[in-house]
Amino acid sequence: MRIVRTLAFIGFGISAYLFSMKLSGKITSVVGCGGEGGCADVLGSEWSQWFGIPVSAVSAVFYLGVISLTFKVSKPLLTMAAFLLIGAAVWFMGLQAFVIKSFCPWCFSTHSVGLLTAGAILWKARAKINPTLVVVPLVLILGLALGQVYGPKPDTHEVTSESQIEERKEVKEQVAGEGRLITFKAPDGRVLKTFRLGAVPFIGSPDAEHFVVKYFDYTCKSCRLMEEDLEALLQRYPGKIGVILMPTPLNRACNPYLPQGVHDHKDACELARLGLAAWRAQPESFKKAHEILFQRPIHSPQSAKTELETLIPPAKLDAALKDPWIGQSLKAGLLDYQLLSSRNIKMPKLIVTGSKTMHGLVSSTGEFVKLIGTEFQLK
Repeated sequence: MRIVRTLAFIGFGISAYLFSMKLSGKITSVVGCGGEGGCADVLGSEWSQWFGIPVSAVSAVFYLGVISLTFKVSKPLLTMAAFLLIGAAVWFMGLQAFVIKSFCPWCFSTHSVGLLTAGAILWKARAKINPTLVVVPLVLILGLALGQVYGPKPDTHEVTSESQIEERKEVKEQVAGEGRLITFKAPDGRVLKTFRLGAVPFIGSPDAEHFVVKYFDYTCKSCRLMEEDLEALLQRYPGKIGVILMPTPLNRACNPYLPQGVHDHKDACELARLGLAAWRAQPESFKKAHEILFQRPIHSPQSAKTELETLIPPAKLDAALKDPWIGQSLKAGLLDYQLLSSRNIKMPKLIVTGSKTMHGLVSSTGEFVKLIGTEFQLK
C-alpha cells in the first residue's frame, strides 16, 4: 500500500495548498497560473464550494482518510474510496471543461492524482466488487453534484465601502474640458470622485440618470465576462445607466501598485493604451474598439492596432498614442486601483455609488442586472 499512501499524500498536499489559497483570498496568485488566470476562475466560481465548504478542504480531509486506511487496511472501504475518487474527478473535470470553461492546472493535478490513487487502490486491494461498493460512492457523488447545483450559492463577489477614494490633484485630467460632470458622493455628502464625460471613456447614454465606473484589464477574463453583464444591464435599462471605463492594466511595467504575488498579464499595458487612444482619437468608434480589444484569443498589441485601424485612420490613432493624456489618464485610474485593491484584489472593480464598490463577478448575469437595478431602484 506504499504507492497508494504516497499518491494520497501528494493529493493531500495539493488540496491543502488550494484550500490555503482559497482561505487567504489569494486565488489570483496561485503559482503557475498565468494567462487568463484559470485557477482564479475555477477557485472563485460557485463550483468551488459545497454548502459553503470549500471542496479543496473536503478533498484534503478525504485524502487523509485514504492515508489512514492504508495503515489499517479495509479493502471494501478502500475500494469505495477509489470509486469516489473516480466519480469526483469526472464531475470536477467536466465542470471545468463544459461549465466554467476555464482550466486550473492545480485542480487538474488534484483530480489526476485522484485517478492514479484510485487505480493503485483497485490494483493493490483487489477486493471483490459487489454492487454496494459501487452504488454507495455513486450516491455520494450524486449528493455532491445535487448540492452544488441546487444548494446555496456562495458569493463570488464582494461589496465594500470606499470612502477613502477622494478627489486628488493627480486626477485633474478626469474632469478637464467640456461635457457633463458625473459626481460620486459619500452618504455624508462629501464628494469622493468626479468625472467629466468628455474627458473619460464611457459607454451608454451620456444623458443617463445613473453611472457606474468599471476598472478593468483587457487581458483579464473576469473583466471580459463583466462586459457581458454590463451589456445585459444596458439593454435591460436603455438610456438609464452609463458606464465610465477606466483601464487598469495588471502589469508592473505600467502598474506599480499590483499587489505582491499577482502575476503580470502580458501586453496589458499596451492594450490599455490602445483603448485610451481609440477614445481620444475617435470617441464615436470607441464602443466597437473596446469590443475588439476584449476579443479572444487575446490580441497582441500589433494585431489589436491593425484591427483598430479598420475603424480609426492610422495617422489619427498614432497621434493619439503620442498624446500625454494617455499616460495621465492611465495614472489616474491606477491611483484609484491602488486604493481599491488594498480592500480586495479581485477584478474587475465597479464603483456603483459613492459608498459601494463591487469587486469580482456576481454569480450570474441575471443576478448582476437584478443587483444593480435594485441599487438604483429601477423597474
